[in-house]
Amino acid sequence: VFYQHGDWNNERAKQIDAYLARGGGLVYLHFAVDGGADAYGFSDRIGLAWRGGESRFRHGELMLDFSPGRDHPIARNFEKVGFHDESYWRLVGDPKRISLLADGEEEGERHPLFWTWEHGKGRVFVSILGHFSWTFDDPLFRVLLLRGIAWSAKENVDRLNDLVLPGARIAK
Repeated sequence: VFYQHGDWNNERAKQIDAYLARGGGLVYLHFAVDGGADAYGFSDRIGLAWRGGESRFRHGELMLDFSPGRDHPIARNFEKVGFHDESYWRLVGDPKRISLLADGEEEGERHPLFWTWEHGKGRVFVSILGHFSWTFDDPLFRVLLLRGIAWSAKENVDRLNDLVLPGARIAK
């Protein structure tokens, strides 16, 4: 699971390529999607990537539509869910290559916010959300994140369900 903003470079590309070729699973959260100087090369590994000077962002209320991914086990039983977090759009890469789980509207257009990507034998799950710590306290976000982790590891998506509620922010 990658959460930290890192440096994408040729050495990391080789390591990720080898890992995915072996059937490894990767999860990228929020700004871990930054491709730095090689955003297009990074998007070849994760589907879409942030590119400084081109991609856009906004903090605030987001309404995610899961209808594009309704048949995927990660998005099972989700339709529309609201979060207060940060959205990214104008990411580089070909959105036709990803398996879109959920999108949101920015500047009058729909943009991917959750997706999966199968690269060789490997699997990648990406969540653009994750800017604010309170997002990780939301049980619905936890369900999506934990399902994404399990899916990328080629496990049953419900394997980590027991981790959804401990410490979660649940209204009475």
